[in-house]
Amino acid sequence: MANNNDTYLTKRGEYFQFRIRWKGKLIRRSLKTSNRAIARDLRDEYLNNLFKYNQMDAPVEINENITFGEMAKIWASIHKKQVKYSTWPDYKSSMNERILPVFKDRPINDITHIEVLEFRNSLDVCAKRANNIMIPMKSVFDLAQTNGIIKRNVLRMLKRLPIDEVKIDPFSYQEIQMILKAVDQWYRPYVEVLFFTGMRAGEANGLTWKDYKEDMEPFPQLDINKTFVQGQDGPPKTKSSFRMIDCLPEVVSALNAQTKLTGHRKHIFLARDGSRMTPDHFRNVVWIPALEKAGLEYRPPIQIRHSFATMMISSGEVIGWVQNMLGHASLQMINQRYYKWKPRKTRNDGQAFRKSIRRFEEKESVPVAVNADLERDNDKQYHKLVTLADFRHKKSRRNVG
Repeated sequence: MANNNDTYLTKRGEYFQFRIRWKGKLIRRSLKTSNRAIARDLRDEYLNNLFKYNQMDAPVEINENITFGEMAKIWASIHKKQVKYSTWPDYKSSMNERILPVFKDRPINDITHIEVLEFRNSLDVCAKRANNIMIPMKSVFDLAQTNGIIKRNVLRMLKRLPIDEVKIDPFSYQEIQMILKAVDQWYRPYVEVLFFTGMRAGEANGLTWKDYKEDMEPFPQLDINKTFVQGQDGPPKTKSSFRMIDCLPEVVSALNAQTKLTGHRKHIFLARDGSRMTPDHFRNVVWIPALEKAGLEYRPPIQIRHSFATMMISSGEVIGWVQNMLGHASLQMINQRYYKWKPRKTRNDGQAFRKSIRRFEEKESVPVAVNADLERDNDKQYHKLVTLADFRHKKSRRNVG
């Protein structure tokens, strides 16, 4: 039932949506892909299921003794097409390397809440990573529950672990200059652009020369409209990640230098051998050697982004501008994460309060002579006051006259 058109497909933000009125009922589902060909394949699959089973997903054969591994295989065949291509490798890794070795041959109905808790506690990872590992496992249980295979979804009772606050350990401006002097000169423009834009590595790796708007006024800008992740170009992380960012003089200078290296190629930043830049290549070939040569202790590349944010905020730049440069959806994360780098316009020790109190006390202690004059003026006003009855009597006489 393949079609060469987009019937029943609509674009909602960055993703396609399947939308059809079936037997008087409107059915909608996000396809979670911006790839038109994949969206059409999913559309055709859903249409086939609607005609054959009267539902979008093919029914799962109910078997009370089905193992978790068997259920996971069914889940994988469905979900692989529904999640972002950049997300699926992590789900696959979590399932194959962590979850299946423990639960593969267990009947899914026999798995208990306590076993799940013990499994999560055994993971030698941080809280955030543990939560992410449990996502595909929970999805398998949700699919089993939807199809009546399990009586109770024990993963529904599993609360997410509280995540530790992100550790921010930025580089100072002096340390940044040390790194730029130490880094392999082929990669210096790349590192400099990261430090003075705050963009994500995947965003920088996806940049093409068409994205560099050199003639924009009042200064050049970079159009962030894609990201290079897991070997593929795709949409940025979030809707707010689509943005235009300003190019500071350091960035303009770095891009001018970069034109001599890759100006004849489509993408701005490439590895020395001409291949696309990847996080692993940057960390192992560029970043670690540069820190060692500069005599600095290792800090993960994410601190480049934090360094930009803290430099700009501590310098007094407008928070909203920093938010746009980083591509965050709201100011809340900026304020929470980088609060202590905000310039202190007061001493933050109660002195501002004491100063306001002194102003109040000074206003109250007006000289006696002035107070006496004010009292005389007030007395004159008070002498003019009359009772309500007298006021009405005088008003009625005026009306009669």
